[in-house]
Amino acid sequence: MQVLDKTQVEAVSKALGEPAWLLEKRLKALEAFARLPYPSKKDENWRYTDLSEAPLELPVEAPKGLRLSRDDLPEPVKRRLERTDVSGFLVFVGPDLVYAEVPEALKEKGLVFTSLAEALKTHPDKVEAALFQAVYTEDKFAAQNSAFFTHGAFLYVPAGLEVEKPLGVFKVLLEGEKASAGRSLLFLEDNAKAAYIEEYLSLDLPPTLHLSATEMVLRPGARLRHAHVQTFGEGVWHFHRQRALLERDSGLNDLVVNLGGAYARSEVASELVGPGAESEMLGLYFGHGRQQFDHYTLQHHVEHHTRSDLLYKGAVKDEARAVFSGLIRLEKGAQKTDAYQANRNLLLSPTARVDSIPQLEIGANDVRCTHGSTTAPVDEMQLFYLQSRGLPRGLAQELLVKAHLADVLSRIPLKALRAHIEAVIEEKVRMSWTVRSSKGVRSIRRSKCDQVRRI
Repeated sequence: MQVLDKTQVEAVSKALGEPAWLLEKRLKALEAFARLPYPSKKDENWRYTDLSEAPLELPVEAPKGLRLSRDDLPEPVKRRLERTDVSGFLVFVGPDLVYAEVPEALKEKGLVFTSLAEALKTHPDKVEAALFQAVYTEDKFAAQNSAFFTHGAFLYVPAGLEVEKPLGVFKVLLEGEKASAGRSLLFLEDNAKAAYIEEYLSLDLPPTLHLSATEMVLRPGARLRHAHVQTFGEGVWHFHRQRALLERDSGLNDLVVNLGGAYARSEVASELVGPGAESEMLGLYFGHGRQQFDHYTLQHHVEHHTRSDLLYKGAVKDEARAVFSGLIRLEKGAQKTDAYQANRNLLLSPTARVDSIPQLEIGANDVRCTHGSTTAPVDEMQLFYLQSRGLPRGLAQELLVKAHLADVLSRIPLKALRAHIEAVIEEKVRMSWTVRSSKGVRSIRRSKCDQVRRI
C-alpha cells in the first residue's frame, strides 16, 4: 500500500509538471494532513457519522495517460451526453482527462476550460491567483485533497463574457479499492456569467474513497450557476468540500444533489465578502438501503446589504440516514442582511432517520434572518386520499415524494439537468430493495417483484 507522505506528494507534482510554488503549497498541506487527526464522533460536526467502515487509508490512484475518442467514452457518460445541453465538457476517468470538447468560439473570446494540469502550463498566473484561496487545509480531508490531488478542472471566464449554455465535467470511477482526489477551480472576472455542472458517477464498486473540492472565486458583478450531482454506485465513500468567495454585487446559484454511494458528505460554504453579494443554495437527496448523506452548510455574511437563501430537501427510506447542519453567520459589519434557511425531510420507513440542526450566529442588529426545519413521515391522510382514487400505495408515495421535492426542482432552470435528476429520483422511489449487511460488507439488491409495491 502506498504511504501518504512527502515522497508521494513530490511524485505527483513531478508527474504533472507543476511549478515550484504549487509543490510548496502541497507540502504545507501535507504538514496539516499529518498533524490533523481523522474526525470522530467526539467532534461536533461529525457526531452523527460513523467512519469505522470508511476506506480512509487507500492509495491514491495515479494518472495513466489514458485518452479516448468520443465513441469510446464509458457508457454512462455517453448516455448522459445524449440527454444534456452542455456547450462544452471535460470527461475524467479516474485521474485522467480522457476527452475534452470546448467550442472554439468561446476560446477566441478568452474563456479557458481545461484540466488544472494544462492550465498551469498555459495560464499559470490565472491559476496561481485563485488556487487554494477557498479550500486548502480547513480539516483533515481538505488538507488531504490539497496535498494529493491528481487531477482537476479549471474554468476561467474573462470580464464581461456571458456563456449562454452550461459547461460540464463528468467524473467516472471504474476501479475500486483506490482513492481518487480531484478539484474544480472556477474563476469568473468582473461581470462574467456562466453555468457549470459537475457530475460524479460509477458502477457498483468495492470500498472506494473519493475526495473532491470545488473553489469558486467571483469578482465584482460576476454570476455563476453551479451544480454538483453525484450518482455513484454502491461502495463509494464521497467527501466533498466547496467554498465560494463572492465579491461586490456578485451572485451564486448553487445546487448539491446526493443520490448515490454508500456515504456522501458535502460541506458547502458561501462567503459573501462584498456588499450586494447574493447566494442561493439548493440541496436534494434521496437515501435508500443503508446510505447516509451528510450536509453541512455555511452562509457567511461579512459585508452589508448581502442576501442568502438556502433550501435543502430530502427523503430517506429503509435504514438510510441523512444529516443537515446549517449555519447562518453574520459579522458585525453585515448590516441590512437578508438570510433564510430551510431544511425539509420526508421519512418513508420507520427505520430511516434524519438529524437536522439549523443554526444562527448574528453579530449585526439591523438584519432579517429566519431558519427552520421539519422532518415527518408521509401523511397518511394524503396517502388514503390517493389510494381511494385507485392508486396503489407505492405509486401514491411516489407522487407525494415528487411533490415534496418539487419546489427545489422547480428552481433549477437548466431543463436537461432537472429532467435527469427527476428520472434518477423516480427510479429510486419506485424500486423496492432488499438490504443485507454484515461486518465490512454492504449489498443492496433490487427486488424482482412489482416496483410499485408498498415500501
